[in-house]
Amino acid sequence: MTGFVAAPPAPMPPIADAISGDGWWPDLSIAEFQAATRLGAQVAPLRVREALLGAFLYVADGLAAWRAAREAEGAEALADVGAIVVNGEKRATVLWRRAVYATAAAELVETHSDVSATDQGRSDNQERFPTAAEHRRAATVAIRDLTGQSRSRVALL
Repeated sequence: MTGFVAAPPAPMPPIADAISGDGWWPDLSIAEFQAATRLGAQVAPLRVREALLGAFLYVADGLAAWRAAREAEGAEALADVGAIVVNGEKRATVLWRRAVYATAAAELVETHSDVSATDQGRSDNQERFPTAAEHRRAATVAIRDLTGQSRSRVALL
């Protein structure tokens, strides 16, 4: 009698590093996101890619009216918006990328217990990783800065 032998699964093709924009929004790099958010190799690249795609769409949807206004002013890409340049990039591009990265990081922290360890787990590792709420706050701050909205800090007593 011959037994059934399952073939090993085919290896997954490598994941492209770039998350391509639509020409108006710039491309993103998975490797740069991982380095910028200190998530490193803790999360599978495919999961990181999916989080970045979702964050890209979420932030783009949130900025749709703002983008339409900039296009009406003649901007053909985000890189055309504003005059302030930081490290060779326009302020708008830097803030948009921060919003996307923070949104993606919040999703990953929420869905991966090894990334969002408890305070005890954090102290055991001697390193503190930002919480999902902290990433969301960073995304909100970047979006408000980009759109020119004020920020408020309220403490409830």
